[in-house]
Amino acid sequence: MTGLPAGLAAVAGVLLLAGAAGTVATGALFGRAGADPLERLAWGFAAGLALLAGYVPISLTLGARPGAIALFVLTALVIGMAVLFRLPALRIPAPAHERGSGASRLVRLLFLVPLSLGILLYLLRALTEPMWATDFLAIWGWKGKTIFGAGLLPAWTWRLPEFSFTHPEYPLGLPFLYAGISFVLERWDDHAMALLFPALQVATLLLVAGWLRRRGAPPPVPLAAAATLSGFEPLYAAFTTGMAEVPLSFCVLLVGTALVDALEEEAGGSRRLAMAAAGAAALKNEGIFVAAVAGVLAVAAGGRPGRVRWRAAAAALLPAVAVLAAHRVGRGSLPLRDFRFGLLLEPGFPSRLGLGLRTILAEVLIPAAPGLIAFGVLLLSGRRSTAGDRLLALTAIPLSAYALLPAFCVFGPDWLARTAFARTAAALAPLAAAGVALRLAPLLEEMRDTGYEIREEMRDTGYGIRDS
Repeated sequence: MTGLPAGLAAVAGVLLLAGAAGTVATGALFGRAGADPLERLAWGFAAGLALLAGYVPISLTLGARPGAIALFVLTALVIGMAVLFRLPALRIPAPAHERGSGASRLVRLLFLVPLSLGILLYLLRALTEPMWATDFLAIWGWKGKTIFGAGLLPAWTWRLPEFSFTHPEYPLGLPFLYAGISFVLERWDDHAMALLFPALQVATLLLVAGWLRRRGAPPPVPLAAAATLSGFEPLYAAFTTGMAEVPLSFCVLLVGTALVDALEEEAGGSRRLAMAAAGAAALKNEGIFVAAVAGVLAVAAGGRPGRVRWRAAAAALLPAVAVLAAHRVGRGSLPLRDFRFGLLLEPGFPSRLGLGLRTILAEVLIPAAPGLIAFGVLLLSGRRSTAGDRLLALTAIPLSAYALLPAFCVFGPDWLARTAFARTAAALAPLAAAGVALRLAPLLEEMRDTGYEIREEMRDTGYGIRDS
């Protein structure tokens, strides 16, 4: 094989090997059989990506050129540590759902069709051509290619003002991941590496379905949530391929599910939350904010002991602070290029705020009104769910901040609202989908139980008629 097929095969091999190694290491995140298999695969893929990205800065710090040997050594160390600190064997009882009838199997099959179609469509969007989004070319891909080509992170990338368009202040997790894959391949292939993004989509869908199944959501709720999310084009689009929103959406979902687990004292919940918070903070400034919000929600969680709340808050906040500190040590203090928060004190701030909100309304909310109305109906139709409400709070607070942020943009509120709000907000979609699914689960349970009662009553009535 030559050309794109060979490149795709090579990238797929790297991702599969990294995911397999990460799955082995999940013994330190879950007890044996303590997670849904789909959920474990998703966390294993996340751990594998962390290895692929993490071995690059570690190698550079030690003065070595990153490569397959360095990755192998780090992977062996991580697996060894995971075995040493593995959680005790734990078996979670399966939800007490009865085996599906022929009708329920048909419903599952009907959801598999849009799920498969959504994955296939994003695969085609992502791989039709090399990654081309402006932010990939100017920021994420540019930095990754520079690190790979130079064999280091050159200081001029953040010191020369001519390169301010590359946003030197952004976290380096995604560029390190691009460089990490390229060092293993020994070449830069920005077409084949686009395969990373459909793989992230699949991992996100596995996490949604697997976590909901472990939470006891009745079928076909997990499959329906994954199928609906797979076709969410604002997130899984050709334009977002190569940028940070798709990996961030995965990490934000990891943060939310792990936050719920940590607050409910599930085995390994705090470990998973710490790993997810570090991943989110390493990807984007929005990920740092989400980790901070998770910490605040943990402290404010009602009905939980103080030690549980503060442990979860520490798991969310300390890794994010460590990632910030590592960037600060490596590059110094770098100001935000697009924002000036001193604008809050200026007389024209209210008009800036109004302009940003009006632009979001006109450019995003009104065109998306049918989908937003459908989402609102599903949200209001559900039942109260502590876990689901926590996920929705972790969605709503960053979303509100994103709506206010254009007012602080030095290039104008309308510019940021038009160019960034929709795709940034779209990264919260998996979190929102899981939250709504948890609220709908009790309603569907009631409907199913009512259906069983009606069928039993009809059957009993039929027996009575025949007996008479």
